[in-house]
Amino acid sequence: MTQDIQSLMSQYKVIYSQYLHSLFISQLVLYIMLTIPIILFLIIYLNRGKLSTFYYRLWYRLNKNGFISSSKRNHDELFNGILIGMIVLVLIFSFGVYVLNTTAKESFSEMLLLNAEGSIGNYPTHVLVGQNSSVYILVENHEGKPELYEIKAILINNVTNSTVEENFAIIKNNGQWKVPVSFIVNNPGEYKLKIMLYYYSMRTNSFIYSYIFTQLLVNAT
Repeated sequence: MTQDIQSLMSQYKVIYSQYLHSLFISQLVLYIMLTIPIILFLIIYLNRGKLSTFYYRLWYRLNKNGFISSSKRNHDELFNGILIGMIVLVLIFSFGVYVLNTTAKESFSEMLLLNAEGSIGNYPTHVLVGQNSSVYILVENHEGKPELYEIKAILINNVTNSTVEENFAIIKNNGQWKVPVSFIVNNPGEYKLKIMLYYYSMRTNSFIYSYIFTQLLVNAT
């Protein structure tokens, strides 16, 4: 590999390490939030006597003309209801946070073929021999993490296959990469411009074919 690609791979390793660090922090925060209801429940349960006494004293100060003894049962029910309600609310909140952060989301990469103006349709399917033609490729990353992509364009006919373009880029999650692909046909005939998407694997330290491709049939005269 060239020095530029090696440099890009090194840069991606740094970005991926930062991503893993931020993922660890977010998961740690999530686990802490999930333990809060349990901690609150234990604190309230172990100190229910003190909390009940505090509640009665507070109620008496706010209702000096009332009689605690005559309505103690109602106050017990009210206190327990408030207690249970607070715990339920915290549990619901924590469960919602857990579901939002752990629900499996579909991970995928997408590649689109665009014309020279950057839109779909009106592709250069009829070209002149020796004429420089071009299209655009749009790559979208929805893998849930940053990716280092490679685009390889191959011009194919019945006789030869030739690589006409190779491009590399680091794309953040939910990011896009729009890259031009130029090609020249030197002999008349029917050709196929096949553009394939690769991604860099940290495990194998190499680029792996994603089995995502697009192609354009070209007639050169």
